[in-house]
Amino acid sequence: MSVSVQYPAVLFRQLCVRLAAINRSGKRLLMCVADGAALPLCLVLAMAVITGAMPPWPAAFLLTALSVSALSIASLYGAALRQLEQRTLILAGLALGAAIVALYLLTKDGAVARIPGPVLAMYWPLAMLYLIASRAGMRALLRSLLHHQVPPTLDRAARLPLPDFAPEQLLGRPPVQPDSALFARCVRGRNVLVTGAGGSIGSELCRQIASLAPRCLHLVDHSEFALYTIAQELRTSWPQLVLHAHLGSVCSERMLERVMGHAAIHTIYHAAAYKHVSIVETNMVEGLRNNVVGARNVAAAAARHGVHTCVLVSSDKAVRPSTIMGASKRLSELVFQAAQDDASGATTFSMVRFGNVLGSSGSVVPLFRQQLQQGGPLTITDAAMERYFMLIPEAAQLVIQAGAMAEGGEVFVLDMGAPLRIVDLARRMIALAGLTERTPHYPQGDIEIRYVGLYPGEKLQEELLIADGATPSRHPRILRMKEQALPAALLDQYLELLLVACASNDRCLIEAMLKTIITEFTPQTAVRSADSEAALRRLRVQPVAAVAPVAVHAS
Repeated sequence: MSVSVQYPAVLFRQLCVRLAAINRSGKRLLMCVADGAALPLCLVLAMAVITGAMPPWPAAFLLTALSVSALSIASLYGAALRQLEQRTLILAGLALGAAIVALYLLTKDGAVARIPGPVLAMYWPLAMLYLIASRAGMRALLRSLLHHQVPPTLDRAARLPLPDFAPEQLLGRPPVQPDSALFARCVRGRNVLVTGAGGSIGSELCRQIASLAPRCLHLVDHSEFALYTIAQELRTSWPQLVLHAHLGSVCSERMLERVMGHAAIHTIYHAAAYKHVSIVETNMVEGLRNNVVGARNVAAAAARHGVHTCVLVSSDKAVRPSTIMGASKRLSELVFQAAQDDASGATTFSMVRFGNVLGSSGSVVPLFRQQLQQGGPLTITDAAMERYFMLIPEAAQLVIQAGAMAEGGEVFVLDMGAPLRIVDLARRMIALAGLTERTPHYPQGDIEIRYVGLYPGEKLQEELLIADGATPSRHPRILRMKEQALPAALLDQYLELLLVACASNDRCLIEAMLKTIITEFTPQTAVRSADSEAALRRLRVQPVAAVAPVAVHAS
């Protein structure tokens, strides 16, 4: 069958899926409307058979109203299609008979033209036949459509319209609720700064903060469009909010100095970072500079201006990193840990590690949705791959609450339960779209799942903690951890050497330097120890175990 013939069938079936997804109140209303349109036709048919004329419309409308009301009282509209039992049909029949008797009594005085008794006698079986046939037919139609073959592929010009489904339906667990007492502690009545304010996490942070009545909210983002979009949204939704939007990169010390120098910032949420693993892997220099130098600039400015709370948004990929992006996030954590150890006590630094955030830009859910719209396949690297998942609001709330609980230098993680297999997520999205998986055992299915192999540096499982020893926090679903850090002076020297390595754009040298700072870093290029030692000798650097000062020398 051609795509042009099958495509309307797909649209029709997805219409049925949308109807099936309507809540119970909506379904009741829809069935009432349908019966209100069909029952008068049953009366017209009965009148035509018995008298050959049309029924008196005032009496017809009254009979329809009485019939629908009686059927509603008999709970016909409260019964699910799959649970339509004989008892329900008996009650419906009795209710319909009661409606006919009520009409007869209401019209016997002649105020409203009467419907002949034989017509009413024929109306009852016709109406019952309609009620039974319509329910059974719709039940059979939905079942058959949900298992009917649809096109394996579609034109790049043809896109399947997908039903909307909430991210909670993909999560596989109840969302974690915030502690209201913690939620506002670092925000209400405070001057708050969010970096990366236009991103998926940053923008949700801004929405949550705006709802908590800060004194003033400062936004920083290097994307003009992203900054404009979130600023306009916030001004529309919270017109009383005092808002300042600053265009610039966190790599600019002058920009940060200008923002913090003119406003007494109490709280900083640092969400600005490059996060896409494959992009950072092939643009390692810019990725490291943006993520690491940006974190160092924010931490230094926060300490310099006496900011009370400074929270870093990190990633589970920072744990035993195998990619440049993961290494950059672990370095950012080390920067914040060192800033805490080096601080005079005015600023409390902490970090939050996320799992994968459902629906964020570049995440697997938008990718799967796009692939579903195109008719598949859904591409997964490995059948065994699994990840921890959280919702965007959960992520933002975790950041805000972590800042409220921080005592200095901790890593906070959300207890997200068991990790979810990516293939299970894909199958859940296929089912929610009203489609079926196509497999060798079920070739008539709609959407294929295709395994494409691991990308460089990609792990089958991610971790949230480097070592054991996590302790509960005030929030029952948030854990805190103190992890090993580097002395601030030593880290500064290593970061300067890393920037020298970045200036060379030499991957071997950069990875060797990262391996020196982060001993658990395992790059997929597998730098040989001899090459690594040779590269480090060019910078005259010692391994991280040596805590003596290291001189900075370029080759």
